[in-house]
Amino acid sequence: MKRTLPIWLALAACVALACGALAWLSLTTVRLERAEAKARADALVEERVRLALWRLDGRLARLIAQESTRAVDAWEPFYVPARAFDQTGQGREPSTTRIASTLLFGTPEGVWLHFSFTGSGPLGSPQVPGGGQDTLALAAGVSPWQVREYGVLLSGLEAKLDRQMLLSLEPGAPSAEAVIAPPRGVIEFERRMSQAVVNAAYTGLEGALPRTTLGAHDRGVMVSPMVPVWMGDELLLVRRVERARGEVEMQGAWLDWPRIQTLLLREVSDLLPGATLVRVEAGAGDLLERRLASLPVRLVPGPVQVEVGSGSPVAWSLGVAWGAVVLALVAAGFLLFGALSLSERRAAFVSAVTHELRTPLTTFRMYAEMLAEGMVTDEAQRRGYYETLRRESDRLAHLVENVLAYARLERKRTPRGVEPVELGALLRDNLHRGEERAREAGMQLVLELEDALEAARVLVEPSAAEQVLFNLIDNACKYARGAEDPRIHVRAERRGSRVAILVSDHGPGISRTDARNLFEPFSKSSERAAESAPGVGLGLALSRRLARAMGGELRFEGARGPGAVFSFLLRAG
Repeated sequence: MKRTLPIWLALAACVALACGALAWLSLTTVRLERAEAKARADALVEERVRLALWRLDGRLARLIAQESTRAVDAWEPFYVPARAFDQTGQGREPSTTRIASTLLFGTPEGVWLHFSFTGSGPLGSPQVPGGGQDTLALAAGVSPWQVREYGVLLSGLEAKLDRQMLLSLEPGAPSAEAVIAPPRGVIEFERRMSQAVVNAAYTGLEGALPRTTLGAHDRGVMVSPMVPVWMGDELLLVRRVERARGEVEMQGAWLDWPRIQTLLLREVSDLLPGATLVRVEAGAGDLLERRLASLPVRLVPGPVQVEVGSGSPVAWSLGVAWGAVVLALVAAGFLLFGALSLSERRAAFVSAVTHELRTPLTTFRMYAEMLAEGMVTDEAQRRGYYETLRRESDRLAHLVENVLAYARLERKRTPRGVEPVELGALLRDNLHRGEERAREAGMQLVLELEDALEAARVLVEPSAAEQVLFNLIDNACKYARGAEDPRIHVRAERRGSRVAILVSDHGPGISRTDARNLFEPFSKSSERAAESAPGVGLGLALSRRLARAMGGELRFEGARGPGAVFSFLLRAG
């Protein structure tokens, strides 16, 4: 463990570095993707706002154009026509004719009242005829109730009106608001402003105020465009009328802002369901890309839900990358674990094999020198030495046989094909080596086979089966030597579609700790080999692999009483 600790620490450092770099890359990518998604969402919101502003200005253009193109005389309840003719085409005296203004009969939707005043003169309205014009109003069909209603509105407006502020307005002068919008917003605002001017049917002359086309200029009257003005909480449309006599008259319309606001918001409810309209104070600065070109009003979009798409390929790519990295790290860990385990097993194998070879080789050398030099003269003692040399050679041969067989399995060289063999014949033909090994260990091999299983056929490769049985008997001889009951039992029983050959002894058994690595190859170190029975810990691992190569299995079944029990399961033929 101490030798492999630096390797595992190095792997952990590499894993931490790779995961840290990938985590940083993932976080950066996710932040960029979120920023891009937010930019796309903001762009969609701004596009909706842009379309909404165009709709609002288009909706207001009808109202402003309607008020801007009204004749100057329309602000009088009854006015004298500039020209009058009879049916013969002869001119008539205009003073004898009075024409009722279209505004006398009411206001359009979105307008509370029309009003006009000259200097400090009285505030008048075409909806409120005065100066003895009551008879004309009744003759025109205007109800007194309507006149009274508009009269109440006129009185309320007069209390709120700041005439000096209206008279100081200079239509056509630059706005006092500071421009705090990016160039794109300014350009967009100017486009909407130009369209609003066109929609309002303004006609301008360079260096002079625009004039209406309804004949006012023929009488020397100059009319400015309608200008929206906030007066407190009230919204007005006003224009300056300069007459030939030098008089300046202010004409305007008191707008029904709550009604207009409701109509405007309804116009854009599909784009901005939570939008509101707020007034813009003069000189306070304004974000022009969200300001209406027709009115000093700003559009506040409110909360807007936009879909920017889901299932980003970046997220999927990061998931796949993380999965690949995790799989690669897990594979590298397993590979390193396997390499280190193999290295440790090989080191343990070399150590154990060295120990196993040293003892018989030492015996061979010592006995061979004694026999060669004639130091053993007694014939019985000499035969004993020869017998010892034979046992040690068998021990070495068995060790080499197991190592070579395991090496063949490691190189994927499986035993020859299985064949059906009678169970009784298989056991009797392949237990001769086991019986000799038991006699050498001072133990007795007992075969217990029921008559019903004598002729049972199993699928085996005979030489591989013989090696498995001999390894099990050899282990019982090594670990159960010295037991009170020296018997080693070999018996068979049927288990479903398989036949189990059980090899058991009466020795001390196997502890749970040792049972965990029982079938691991080269599980013995030289220290353990010295402390336990001879062997390198390869017999059981080889036997299990041989059993599985034949389609069978080898299991440790604990102890049924004292000792240990192994089951060698074979397929029934």
